[in-house]
Amino acid sequence: MATTVKANPYVFPYVPFKDLSQKHISDNITSHETITWDELRSLVSKIESPTPNILGETMADKILSVYLDENYRFGPEENVENNRDKWTTKLNFFIDQNKPIEFTILGFPFKIPVPLKTNRLLPDMGEILALHRLQTVMGFVSSIYGPGAHVTLFTEGAFGQFTGVSKENWDAYREFLEQAIKELHFDKVIISDLYEMEASVDNFSELHQQKVASLKELYEKQDEAFLKKYEGTFSSVYRIVNPDTEDTEVLMDVYNDDLSDEDISPEALQVRKDIRTKTHESIFNYHAYLMVRDDLDYLQQVIPNSLTMSVSPKETRLGVIPTRKDIDKLPYHSVPVFSSETQLFTQEYLIDIIRDDSHTYTAVHLEGDTDPNPFFYQLN
Repeated sequence: MATTVKANPYVFPYVPFKDLSQKHISDNITSHETITWDELRSLVSKIESPTPNILGETMADKILSVYLDENYRFGPEENVENNRDKWTTKLNFFIDQNKPIEFTILGFPFKIPVPLKTNRLLPDMGEILALHRLQTVMGFVSSIYGPGAHVTLFTEGAFGQFTGVSKENWDAYREFLEQAIKELHFDKVIISDLYEMEASVDNFSELHQQKVASLKELYEKQDEAFLKKYEGTFSSVYRIVNPDTEDTEVLMDVYNDDLSDEDISPEALQVRKDIRTKTHESIFNYHAYLMVRDDLDYLQQVIPNSLTMSVSPKETRLGVIPTRKDIDKLPYHSVPVFSSETQLFTQEYLIDIIRDDSHTYTAVHLEGDTDPNPFFYQLN
């Protein structure tokens, strides 16, 4: 089975909404349940992870075969193979010293503030699935290489500055991830906050604004390379900036690509225009932030000689499928649904759950969770 989530070399992947012209909201959440952390640990322990096909004569080759396995590789094989010498050199740095191998990954910013996607502020079962995936991949590497491995997850809450998410919310999101890692004994995953980079240099804000200005200049000059990056980023960012309304009907028109500006109400049009303006500005700020990060070589400063993983596949990083290869949405962009029939989780947009006339759902909450919205939904 091919990977269903679509890679984007410039930014995180996204999946378009289904037909938003169907606006009937079903009364299909028929019951509520609460699970404990103990019950969650039991549920996580039952998640099946296919064993990768381990190949190769050297230790480095065997480790790389984890990242080439179709159940874990995100992106084409060439991304790994074309840089095999680079990855081998990095792996051998640790192997030759008999030290645990250090990996890094960027992601987990905050719950996307688009009510059609999710109504959560804190992580839910989707993030647990993604953390479990990181723990699992590190476990496979450790099963090959005795000294083991772990991954430092650099949370990207700082991008909330450009998308309308408060620092209070992204901090609470990261703190819940830290709690989940501890509660679920994900001992091979370490949390670090990319926002700490801003305090690592005295003139970070100045450097960032210089990059923003340079990108805007490229845009005004219609620089071909930057326009390609801008256009490749726009659709994804457009669907994560805060629309500043929770009106479901209005948002269904706003994000309905089949409706032109002339086809929607003045209220919806204003929201759409505001999102476009925010997206335009956000793209410059986002890419400028990445440029400063890379100029500082920040991840290598924090975790020297580490190998970088990513859910935005490119040749400079080891692409990893974020949850399972048949799941096409990132956890922070959607809500998790557990099927009683298949005993598997999927990730769905909230708007698709509440419009589903064919099924009923149980809203499952986590004991002690300060977010009042469900931790996951169970398809009955």
